[in-house]
Amino acid sequence: MSAMDFHQKQQQSQIQGMNQQQIQSLSILALGSDDLQKAVYEEAEKNPALIVRNAGRKNERISSVRVGSVGVSGVQASENYQNALEAKADMRQSLQDTLLEQLHMQSLPSEAQVLGERLIGNLDSRGYHILAPISLLDKNNAVQTESLLFKCMTMIQRFEPVGTCVKNMEESLAVQASVRKDCPPVARFILDGHFDFLNPPQSDKILKKIKAYQKERKSLFGLQEPEIFLDMNVTEPDVQAALDFIRTLDPYPARNYTSQDVQYIHSDVTVVKLEEPQKEDFDRGIITVKDASWKVSLAEDSSFDLEINPAYSRYAERGTEGDNSVIMEGIKNAMNFISAVKMRQSSVLRACCFIVKRQHEFFSKGPGHLVPLKQQDIANILGVHESTVSRMANSKYIECEWGLFDIKYFFVNAVSEDFSRDKVIKEIQSILEEHKEDKKKLSDQKISDILKERGINIARRTVAKYRSSI
Repeated sequence: MSAMDFHQKQQQSQIQGMNQQQIQSLSILALGSDDLQKAVYEEAEKNPALIVRNAGRKNERISSVRVGSVGVSGVQASENYQNALEAKADMRQSLQDTLLEQLHMQSLPSEAQVLGERLIGNLDSRGYHILAPISLLDKNNAVQTESLLFKCMTMIQRFEPVGTCVKNMEESLAVQASVRKDCPPVARFILDGHFDFLNPPQSDKILKKIKAYQKERKSLFGLQEPEIFLDMNVTEPDVQAALDFIRTLDPYPARNYTSQDVQYIHSDVTVVKLEEPQKEDFDRGIITVKDASWKVSLAEDSSFDLEINPAYSRYAERGTEGDNSVIMEGIKNAMNFISAVKMRQSSVLRACCFIVKRQHEFFSKGPGHLVPLKQQDIANILGVHESTVSRMANSKYIECEWGLFDIKYFFVNAVSEDFSRDKVIKEIQSILEEHKEDKKKLSDQKISDILKERGINIARRTVAKYRSSI
């Protein structure tokens, strides 16, 4: 083989190696948190040169340990009983099937049926939302509105078992109380955003908290709170009756149903609003807009400390003692894998920082405040191809105070210059609310004119389309 042939072959080998590394990096970038964890452990088991320290979900690979002193016969009897339970088929119906049966018995428009099925499919084994319900709406379908979504949720919440299709236990109890005619007013008040008053669940201490709340609210200027409860003379027997009623509610109404094979979703990134504004620092995940700051962090499930096995490093440093080609290959593969995981972590975190920066109104005010944002915008900022951003966003989720959202939820097309469909509908709702007392109903053209004054230039027919969906 000539020197030129050898050089060409070596170049081809290097190019092929680089491509393989790029393929690995892109493959890992596309993984969700659960698949990433699986890939990390599989790589560590396959390659002893790779060590995993401080893995994200620390408890998942720890064996359960029985603590205490139990006789052999007792252990055997317990195991026999457990085996008998596991051998018996679970004849209970799943929660999803139960709710779907009731949904399909309703006479509903097709879009309501679709949303209802999405909501039911989005419930975990407790009957709680997995993704934020607002993210289930099809942004390109004007019929699928927040109003329709709310109606579907309210309907499903009252299906048997009452109190599912909610975000947490507090909301479940509130729903159950709302359908009970015997619910005491104090119980309704406690379950309507004052659940913390139950800690501790002692009537005298709860009464003190209620009295303090009434006094504080009455002192506020321009109070929007309904005055009915604030003027009510609550007594300790009233509180005790409320406690007794709340104890009749079921905090886990879905427990009597078997669970389907639900794919649980874990957040990849968490976004937390900071109490005090800080200097913006993308490297630390600090995003600041005006007087508000957010901390953007990789979720614990997506964080891995990977390193090269020290024993392999020491062996490689000894040089030519024996054939260490296998050792060197293992180290090389481990380094490539570590690099790919770091690239994924850096890309996801940095991209989410830009998303929070651009969509700061959403993270400050919640759904209804998204602005136009394309994957290409993030690609341009990061200096990568749009397909890389698409892989980054695939099967990954952001958790914030408004719930759990697919990253792709934050990519929104523009309707008019810098305004998204989400924002335009919100503005139309606001205009309609402002003019609800007018004797004459606003025309679509008048709404279009008002929107134009607010910097939103859209045609009358577009207003009519969005207005009909509200």
